[in-house]
Formats: sequence, structure tokens, C-alpha cells
Amino acid sequence: MTEVQLVPLEASDREQFIKDNQEAFNYGALEEFGQRDDRFEEDGEIISHDTISHAIDEGAAYRIMQDNKPVGGVVIKTEFDQGELELLFVSPAVHSKGIGYATWCEIEAMHPEITVWETVTPYFEKRNIHFYVNRCGFHIVEYFNEHHCAPDDKDGELFEMFRFEKILPSTPESVQEQIKRIAHYEKIMQETENGSPELLKALSDYYSSSAWKRDYAADEAGLLPKDMKRGVLSEDGIYNLLEE
Repeated sequence: MTEVQLVPLEASDREQFIKDNQEAFNYGALEEFGQRDDRFEEDGEIISHDTISHAIDEGAAYRIMQDNKPVGGVVIKTEFDQGELELLFVSPAVHSKGIGYATWCEIEAMHPEITVWETVTPYFEKRNIHFYVNRCGFHIVEYFNEHHCAPDDKDGELFEMFRFEKILPSTPESVQEQIKRIAHYEKIMQETENGSPELLKALSDYYSSSAWKRDYAADEAGLLPKDMKRGVLSEDGIYNLLEE
């Protein structure tokens, strides 16, 4: 199997990382469409400098290294037992050498606590769609467009994007992250007595999320400590609180 190393991105390599990311994304778009202005976020770029920079700031960025040479990059973001693959690119010069798949295997190994991975990619990126579905085991679960917008996507930045999801088996590490999340929202539930709109929204978002369903299922399966406070997992309790 191809071997790669994921090395945390150094500040001094940030701009080159962004340029390499843009080159890789442009390659896929130009291969499919040629130069079409309506496919690009800014002049000549399918993905803007600001978009990549924001992803780096919000997540954990790594250089993909092979034989001590940079061959791509990745940005991920994790929270409790859920992870987002923000960016993954491989230099067009080394496509079809197993680097992308080896990178994904490294990411999963680095984060045994993650049981749900998500990512998005444009509908025209056939190489990426093949990679995520046929190689990495993701499933397409949504298609964002003008008739079906992503939550909080007010500017339509995710239009014509597929959302992918990969579900992994529960692990001892993931259960510990679920315990942390339940404790986090249990605290929020106790603090909502002051009527804070922000706290109520956070609680409502959790209650309607797949994360709450996973936590509820873990409780039903007996995976949580018996003495743990879990009022936030009571459907009637949290529903009544939100109604009040």
C-alpha cells in the first residue's frame, strides 16, 4: 500500500498550500469544462483564497508528504464523535498513485473517536465522487441546489454540491466523546432557565440532530454510565422545555 505522512501545516507554507489546493481544484474543473467563468469563485480560481484560508483557520491542516516531498494537503474539523473533511487535494502530477486513499486511511487512524465523517464536493468532480464512494466508503446523502439549500448557506456557496457521509462502528473512544457531548448539552439544558435565545437554539439544534439520535441509541444500548445525568436525552423533557 502507498505510504504517506500527514504533517501539520506550518505558517510559512500556508500560501503555497493554498496555491497547490487551487491548482488541484482547477485541474478537475478545467478537465471537465474548460475555462468557464461561472464555475469559478474568483478570477481563474475554482476555489477562492478566502475559502481555503477560512477552512485552515477553522480546522486542522496537514501537508500530505511522500518521500519527504509535499504531494497534497488536507483540512479536517472534528467535534465530539463527528468529523468534517473540509479539503483534500492531491497534486495532479501524482494522481492515480493511491495517495488520496492512503491519506484517508491515515485520517481514520488518527481519529478513532469519529464515527460519522462528512464532506462535500461539486457535482462535476467525477474523480472525487468515485474516490469518496467507491474507494473510501462514503454515501451520497444530499444534493444542494436552489431548491434544497444547505443549512445556514445564505449565499448559495454550496449550490450544485453533493454531501457525503460515512458511518463507522462505535468505539470506546467515540462513546467517551458522546459522554462529553451529553454532559455539554445537559449543562446547557440546566442553564436555559434564563431564557437565553442562543442557548435555546443550541439545545434545539442538538435535539433535531443525528448526534442526539446517536446519543439516545447509545443510552438505549447501555453504553453510557448508569449514574450519568441524561435528562437531555428525555424526549418529553427537552420538548417541553423548548415549548415553554
